Amino acid sequence: MPTEPVASLPPTLIYGAGAVGCLLGGVLAAGGALVTLLGRPAVAEAVACQGLTVVQSSGTRRIHLPVVTSIDALPARPSLVLLTVKAYAVAAALPDLRRLAAAGAAIVALQNGVGTEETLLAEPDMPRLASGTLTASVVWDSPATVRQETAGGVTLAPVRGDVPLDQFAAALTAAGLPAGVVPRYQDLKWSKLLLNIMANATAALLALPPAAIYADPRLFAVERAAFIEAFAVMLGAGIRPIPLPGFNVPLLAHAMRLPAPLARRLIAARAARGRGEKRPSLWLDVDRGMGTTEVRWLNGAVADLGARLGVPTPVNAALTALLEEVARNPERRRAFAGRPDALLAALGQTSGIAQA
Repeated sequence: MPTEPVASLPPTLIYGAGAVGCLLGGVLAAGGALVTLLGRPAVAEAVACQGLTVVQSSGTRRIHLPVVTSIDALPARPSLVLLTVKAYAVAAALPDLRRLAAAGAAIVALQNGVGTEETLLAEPDMPRLASGTLTASVVWDSPATVRQETAGGVTLAPVRGDVPLDQFAAALTAAGLPAGVVPRYQDLKWSKLLLNIMANATAALLALPPAAIYADPRLFAVERAAFIEAFAVMLGAGIRPIPLPGFNVPLLAHAMRLPAPLARRLIAARAARGRGEKRPSLWLDVDRGMGTTEVRWLNGAVADLGARLGVPTPVNAALTALLEEVARNPERRRAFAGRPDALLAALGQTSGIAQA
């Protein structure tokens, strides 16, 4: 049974009823928290009619909770806003976030990649900000059903002002989703970025699953080079990797910097088991055909900070440019789909890098 901290969580709005938002909102609402979802009309209609079904290893729950498509339709003023839209949708959400913050809400940014917190910090009228990550894999089974595919949890960190993070973490843990709090959001978000960039942009460009990326030593060399660049940028900025639920990121960083054959032997099989045949987030972004992806907040964030610090990031910069080009022009993807040689040539890989 849920424990008291779930019900004591202040009224909460899930701003972005995608898979992650619905998982978080569903488990909190099932525990007795006052939760409202805000999402697209198709999701809102399905959840309003059927309830939200959350499938986890511990069982399946159907939860009935308020769902709206606009903050003007909110049944009550939220005290806590979990921002779960894609990173590229944050800018469009800013007018709503300003209104919610002006009414006293604390905002917790749960985007993949790096940059959302800095965008919100630039807003002078958002005095209460926090950051978070989810390491569990979540997918849609239907417009009103989300499924947690892998174990994992939530990690939170303060950004600005007073946000009840300990209370929020206790509520999530009591509801069956382990959560904790760390002191520095930069360490949190960059540690998650290291996980997010693995077999993500390459899989999206090649239309090949992560297992195929790790099975090819040349493509693993690209992954390793991008990872090492990101880690060097982190260290240059005074950011340190931290463990996340289900992932020992510091140990992963150490393993990636071993000689390539040993690194691949240690990492590839485990990584392939974790992501295997699944389409990673950037592949899904490209398939949506919206002309944009989160690569700018992932590999692009590495390249941008590297440029400011004077740390070379040629692999991350090239992956960012290629994926942005493919997102804008889907026909361009045909040049790379299923063709590792074409991608390696476009990345400008030499045999020395591929074998490093």
